[in-house]
Amino acid sequence: MADGCKVERVCERRGLATLPERLVERRIEADASLRALERVFNRAVLASAMRAAGMELVDGAAANVHRLLTADDVSHAARTEARDRLARAGVDVDAVTADFVTYGTIRTHLRECEGIETGREATVDAETVRDTVFKLVGRSEAVTERELSRLATTEGFEAGELSVSLTARVACETCGEEYGLRRLLDRGGCGCGDTGRES
Repeated sequence: MADGCKVERVCERRGLATLPERLVERRIEADASLRALERVFNRAVLASAMRAAGMELVDGAAANVHRLLTADDVSHAARTEARDRLARAGVDVDAVTADFVTYGTIRTHLRECEGIETGREATVDAETVRDTVFKLVGRSEAVTERELSRLATTEGFEAGELSVSLTARVACETCGEEYGLRRLLDRGGCGCGDTGRES
């Protein structure tokens, strides 16, 4: 182990002895990205803190709370509610979030503690594009909802509780096909690359 490695320190303090090994397995066997490993680590840290406080963890609970605490598209009210719920259960939210790591910290851990080369991460992939774009879409949805809520308090605009859903669509000028962004990424490109596969 490298001295000063945050991943190792947090795992030791939180009783997550097998987590570093799981990170290595996901990187080598499943080819997980650094950003994916960042999420795995931070959700495990959060789940450990929630369990220690006696909170019941149903499937996906830690992942959902982690999203509420960290995602760019989450409203201030929703984030505050999530933090308050954790605090009422006895979780030290500030201590937990201080133990979260970035993908850069994961990279350092893999290189310096595990001897795993991570240089290929510099190349762009569909997952990176998906994460980046949908964070922006989510942020736009949250801003639009907020502005509509403000507008609803003025005269001349009446509305109930509005929920905004924005869809990113992509049209190829070459083949003429149009896709939702998620479908375009899932299928690995547009009709230009089709050689008999379904569109």
